[in-house]
This record gives sequence, C-alpha cells and structure tokens, in this order.
Amino acid sequence: MTSLNKQDLKTVDKSLVYKQIVHFIQEEVKVFNKRGAVIGISGGIDSAVCAAAAVEALGKENVTLVHITERDTPKESKIHAKLISEYLGIPLKIKNITVALTALGVYNLQPIMGFISTEKIKATYARKRHRELNKDNPIYIKHLLGEGDKKFRRDIAYYETKARLITVTLYMYANLENKLVIDTGNKTELSIGYYARYGEAGDIMPLADLYKTQVIEIAKYLKLPDKIINRPPSPDIIPGLTDSMNIGIDYVILDSILSLLGRIKEDKIAKNLNVPLSRAMYVKRIVALAKPLLNIPIKAKIKYKDSETSL
Repeated sequence: MTSLNKQDLKTVDKSLVYKQIVHFIQEEVKVFNKRGAVIGISGGIDSAVCAAAAVEALGKENVTLVHITERDTPKESKIHAKLISEYLGIPLKIKNITVALTALGVYNLQPIMGFISTEKIKATYARKRHRELNKDNPIYIKHLLGEGDKKFRRDIAYYETKARLITVTLYMYANLENKLVIDTGNKTELSIGYYARYGEAGDIMPLADLYKTQVIEIAKYLKLPDKIINRPPSPDIIPGLTDSMNIGIDYVILDSILSLLGRIKEDKIAKNLNVPLSRAMYVKRIVALAKPLLNIPIKAKIKYKDSETSL
C-alpha cells in the first residue's frame, strides 16, 4: 500500500484508501491459497474496520470472527464484539481461554485481580498500579527499556501472555478452516512498538500504513456503529486502562507528531502543533526505542571467508 504521508485523512479520498485495503486482503488470500480470513474481534475500532473490509473482500461466508474472552475481559468488550458481529451479519465464535491461562499460572501473577473481584475493583487496582509505575519515569519508557523491578516484570508477563494465547487461539481456527489470520495493528502501534511480540498477531496487516486517527476516519466513512467509533481505545485484557494512559499521550497528538518526525525538527513540530517540546521529544524517544522491534525475529547474517555458500 502506498504511504499516504498525510497528517489528516480527512484530506484524502477515503473511498480510494478503503478500496486499497479491500484489494490487499483479496490479493493476499489468493497468494497464500487460503479460503478466507480469521479476525479476532475485541470490540475495538481496528478489528471492526478489518472485519468490514474482509467481508467486502472475501464475502461473509469466508470470514470467521472470533471473540476471545477470559477472566478479566471487560463486559463492554463482549457487548461491542457482538455489536460488530450483528452489524456485519456474521456469527461470532466466542472462545474462553480462562482455563488455559489458569493452567499457565498467569492469574497468579496478579492475585489481587482474583476471580471474586468485580470489574470495578480490578479497574481501580490497575489504575493505582499504573500511577505507581509512572512516578519516577514514564511506564512506557520503562517497558521499552526493559527496566523495572520483579513486580513490574510480572505485570508485563501477565499482560503479554494473554495476548500471545489469543494469537494461538486464532491460529487454531485458521488451521482448521485453511484461512489467514488478519493482524489488526496500525501504523501508530508499529511506530512506537505498542504491541506484545507475537501477541494478537497475524499473517497480513491491512492497516499497517494507517495511523490510529486515520483508522477512525475510515470507520466513520464506513458508518460503523457510533459505540465502536466513540469507545476510547484500550487493551481489553487489562480493565480500567486506556491506550492513551499506557502510552502517555493522546492519539490525536501522537499521530500528529509521528507524521512530522524526520521531516522537520522537534522544536518546529512543537510550535506547529502548539504542544510542549517535551511531548515531541518523548515521541521521538519511544520511536527510537521501538525501532528494533520491527525486525523481530532478528535474523543472523553469516559471513564466509570464501565463496562457499554452505557450512
């Protein structure tokens, strides 16, 4: 897909952009000789846009929607996943992975989030823990640097293992039905490394060249349900937290800065966007820290002393 190089998708032909996404899905399914696509439906805007595009590209009968739940899945996520399913007219497969996560010992990493705790209690604890971690250094910087004490490593393992088991579950359906798994990640997430490695991943990424705010504009163009569009983006496997809280910056400001980084200096970005210079420098730093993640798994390059090409 050709890069848009636009700060605001409102100035771009949304119909043309959407057609490219649909065509991309059609072509990749053919390339891999698959029968269709599997999409994990979280109830968020990215998966909703991908699902709508997949339906147009492949037909309803060739698209499998899977909503994966577990002990801590917010009720709102379940409601919105069903809303997307009903809107597209496709049955929603619901798979609960609580037993598998329990067997792995994931819930023991955060015992206070327990089975008898209400969603409100879990959300309150998660926000309190988030504030604690943000005191001396932004939590997202800590994560990218691999900093933090043993308790913080438990936090990360608790979150990322859930995401990885979601991927395992989606591939089970893909294997059974000979379909591709659609990765719903977007350009913003890729730029700053906001994803769990091998978690909620897939074979193709239709939104990889669109910033989060641009995905929202596509959703509006498609006239997806307002509840989906207006819902604050959040990691559905951690109650009480939003993406903006975790990243430390709002998507509108983040995307605006990302679109200008590398083109003009940070002080001019701050002036043009009327934001503190510290905001632009923060985004520059997390982009630099996240860059190596794009190449994972990192492949070794072997240098030979002569022209031999084998060991």
